Amino acid sequence: MMGNANNKRPPAPPASKPAPGGIMQRLREDVTCSICLDVLEDPVSIECGHNFCRGCLSAHWSGVSSRGSRCPECRAPCARDRMTPDTRLRSLVENIRDLPRDGELAAPGRAGPEGLGAELEPGAEPEPGCPVQLVRLDEDGGLILDEGALSRCLEQGGVGDAPVCLVSVIGEQRRGKSFLLNYLLRRLRSPEEKDGSWMGREDEPLEGFEWRVGTRSVTKGVWAWSQPLWVPAMGGQVAVLLIDTEGSMDIARDTETSVKLSALSMLLGSYQILNVSSQLKDPDLEYLEMFLHVAEEVGKEYGLEPVQHLDLLVRDWTSSQLLGAEGGEQHLRDVRERLAATSPCKHPKALAVLGRSSSRCYLMPFPGKRILTGSVGALRDMDEDFRESLRDYVTALVGSAGRHVWRDQWGEPLTGTQLAARIKKLCALMKKHRSGFSSPSQMAITFHNDRVLDRARADHTTILLEKDHDSQNMFKCLGVRPSKMSEELAERRGQLLWRCRTDMRDPAPDKEALLEGLEQELRSEDETFLETYRKRFKKYVIWAGVGAGALVLGPVGGAAGAGIAAAAIAAETAVALTVAEAVAIGVGTGAVAGICVGGGVGGGVGVGVGENIARGERAAGGPREEGDSSDDASDGNPLI
Repeated sequence: MMGNANNKRPPAPPASKPAPGGIMQRLREDVTCSICLDVLEDPVSIECGHNFCRGCLSAHWSGVSSRGSRCPECRAPCARDRMTPDTRLRSLVENIRDLPRDGELAAPGRAGPEGLGAELEPGAEPEPGCPVQLVRLDEDGGLILDEGALSRCLEQGGVGDAPVCLVSVIGEQRRGKSFLLNYLLRRLRSPEEKDGSWMGREDEPLEGFEWRVGTRSVTKGVWAWSQPLWVPAMGGQVAVLLIDTEGSMDIARDTETSVKLSALSMLLGSYQILNVSSQLKDPDLEYLEMFLHVAEEVGKEYGLEPVQHLDLLVRDWTSSQLLGAEGGEQHLRDVRERLAATSPCKHPKALAVLGRSSSRCYLMPFPGKRILTGSVGALRDMDEDFRESLRDYVTALVGSAGRHVWRDQWGEPLTGTQLAARIKKLCALMKKHRSGFSSPSQMAITFHNDRVLDRARADHTTILLEKDHDSQNMFKCLGVRPSKMSEELAERRGQLLWRCRTDMRDPAPDKEALLEGLEQELRSEDETFLETYRKRFKKYVIWAGVGAGALVLGPVGGAAGAGIAAAAIAAETAVALTVAEAVAIGVGTGAVAGICVGGGVGGGVGVGVGENIARGERAAGGPREEGDSSDDASDGNPLI
């Protein structure tokens, strides 16, 4: 160990034995719920043998009918009333929770909660944080997610298993959002400072997120600080991430891009700051109304409260001498009274959220002329009242960050990994529906239609599972020929597509393309199942033929049955089988068995079976044998 007198290290474990940390990691993976990706909470087992958190499984099944319940992992049909508490697994989970995590001792100089810091090699410096771009905009206004950057911020460095607080600043461009985030960064990096020294030296340039004075926009897309900054919270520590988003209120931007940015900003902010200039004006309220509409739809889709906490931060306030939280309370009261006075209310969602106890307002004065004329963001360039206001606001925000972790609709904290999964899903949906986010209402239609398609996929999976289960019974399988099974699946496929067409809402410009894609997807799954079904059917035909012959004619009948089965299989698969070919199959199978009599009997009966099946196939549209004038046989005729 480092620091002992003889400076010796313990011997390395043998190569054949995994390191203890690796063992602990695998143990945790074994008791991880595949729905929430966290350690099992109140574990239950279902019929197929898989385990889940009781709450996660109940929530997963809440959106489907009880008949359509299936395992989220293997998709096997399961009865909801057979969720069995797993007491042995619960005991194992509790024991694992008490064990130290991999690399429990945080490296010197790296902020992190106990058990979550990544251990560094002796003498190594902790990796410095930097801004990373999570999302960029393409030329058509589409949002492109960098999943590697997202994983770096939300799934690594201990954040994946920890509760997270994301501070996100939204609003119009060029209003000092990046400037504010950089001072938040300074405060979070100096958690022990109590006297304002965290703000830096008088001449220290402001660094972190890119910013500059002027009128041209700097931030493009969505950026985050790569390194989590840890703050204490009840029961542990919380990873705080700072999110810098391109100005969503840019008047030159189309509504669709603003909607997409707002949807992402909602997921990327458990602590939202609406940054406005001078006072809350009608354009700000219109944007807030749109943002709240978007947040409401995203919240319903991903099981989150639309806005957990909202700060209305008014910059460059000059309307009164009253500043800070006290002045903000008065301004917020005036805004609510103004909104409530209109009938009907122009911005009902804004009025509702501004009236919540989780919303507050803070007024900051003009920063001073020097800060706007080529300044590097140093303290010496700020007016004194602005410096004090900035210090008080940032200190209060960081002090409360541990109470504003992302929580789901049931009040449970989200880990970084769980949040990252939701962000990836939203970005994939945006990429899939290029024209589905032109407005908040259109986004709601897109979410609805995507659920309709997902429900059809789930129901189709259930159908195939039921067919597969039934076909494992030989008698049930022999009762439905592959050609008939293909017809049944085509009929059910058509019913699902018709239901989707009926249930999908309009306007949906890509409706036909989505339905066509779904049909191809279902058809491919049907063909995969039918390939297995045909093989199973052939196997059962052979068993039935040999078994029937053995019972009726003894050893001779076994060869006869084999001949019958061979003729039946050939007729089913080749369809256009000639009489001579059927005879050859029957005789050949009997000869292989070494019993000439059986071969003759098998060939003779095989001719009849082959002709019967071949006629049935031709009745279903298969080619006729030249010169065949016999009547078509129904597909429901007996196989033998």
